[in-house]
Amino acid sequence: MMDVSDVEQLYASCMSVADRIQIVGRSSAQQIADGLMDMILEGELKPGERIRELVIAEQLGISRNTVREAVRLLQGTGLVRYVFNRGLAVWNPSDEEVLDIYRARLHLETAAAASVGYDTDLAPLNAAMDALKVAMLTEDPRTIVEKDLDIHRAIVGLMNSPRLNKFYDELLGDLRYFLLILSLDHHEYESGSSLEEEHQRIVSAFASRDPELARRTISDIITENRDEVRKILAIRTAG
Repeated sequence: MMDVSDVEQLYASCMSVADRIQIVGRSSAQQIADGLMDMILEGELKPGERIRELVIAEQLGISRNTVREAVRLLQGTGLVRYVFNRGLAVWNPSDEEVLDIYRARLHLETAAAASVGYDTDLAPLNAAMDALKVAMLTEDPRTIVEKDLDIHRAIVGLMNSPRLNKFYDELLGDLRYFLLILSLDHHEYESGSSLEEEHQRIVSAFASRDPELARRTISDIITENRDEVRKILAIRTAG
């Protein structure tokens, strides 16, 4: 049974859902999913907060089936997950999970850096950097984060291992969430941000063909990124 605070949180959240999601034309699951995603990424729906399909449907005046499909789309992004005895809720990664995900990322990308030599084909990495520069002009966080991830996918790809590529792709769902909240919290999608410069440092380090420089550069940036994500999530969870 919910206590008074649970009820107050529930209806406060649903009122914000109704205020934040504007249905244009015919309602669609993708519209609802996009609206809920924005609320999660911007911290309006807190880590661990339950997603109540029936109440959202009533507040928005749409069918529960549409909301259910929207939530299914969100589950595909990893932003909403099933929690035992609680149902569907905004993903609330523990600090240990964040550390573990970044540990795996660090191992893969520093291993790729250590493999750099004079015969390493850096064309995919350079192409990914060019695509990020174009994406920065859009100032759209989702577009920019996808191109950001493509750079790191290209780095792991330098090891020419389909199995490692597959494993890294499995990390991307979690990393996408972390990079999106980091991008929004630090306004890294805006022109003049340090994001492009940061990635140019990475590409230049790999272009030097110096494995130690490449390893040190990618390690420093991933570690800084990890620590910022931990701070943001701690603040959101506490709030």
